[in-house]
Amino acid sequence: MEWDKLWTLNKKIIDPVCPRHTAVIEERRLLLTLTNGPDKPFVRIIPRHKKYDGAGEKATTYTKRIWLEYADAECISVDEEVTLMDWGNAIVKEIIKDQDGNITQLVGVLHLEGSVKTTKLKLTWLAETNELVNLSLVEFDYLITKKKLEEGEDFLDALNPCTKKEIAAIGDSNMHNLKQGEILQLERKGYYRCDVPFTRPSKPVVLFAIPDGRQQSVMK
Repeated sequence: MEWDKLWTLNKKIIDPVCPRHTAVIEERRLLLTLTNGPDKPFVRIIPRHKKYDGAGEKATTYTKRIWLEYADAECISVDEEVTLMDWGNAIVKEIIKDQDGNITQLVGVLHLEGSVKTTKLKLTWLAETNELVNLSLVEFDYLITKKKLEEGEDFLDALNPCTKKEIAAIGDSNMHNLKQGEILQLERKGYYRCDVPFTRPSKPVVLFAIPDGRQQSVMK
């Protein structure tokens, strides 16, 4: 049996029960300012898994300024309505760029009466707070670059030059409480196992990626 089939079976076991969390890639992350957003941050308690009560609850903070990933910002057009997951819709009114054409900031308005069924983009986001958790997302790749070696072929010729990738990210404040070995899903990124839990702000929480048999790497 190929590895992908085993990973697919594994996904069927963990997906119905593992809690959901949110992370934003650190590199080039930028702020979306919601001009009609809450003047004072507020917190809602929501399920860690919408279909499995056993996963418990988490606290989600809502603010006027929220972090988005640069890759998501590149997909947004002026006056486009997008869905902010676990919040509602917003309309992006302004996309600010520097002299080199790089996006530096977004400005928009909440449109919570909008329908999530009509939006093309469903975005993960994090409130701009001091409670976010530093993360190191680690992904392991195969030792060789081919599924099958030909007869007589030297495996040294097929060695993968990069079998481990790490990327810095920030995660929601609830990830302070992750335990070593706990399995979770990062929304729109995939499944992970907590290898090193939170100890202090300067040391990131280390999450090992769990393949699901089909998912594209967040590192690429």
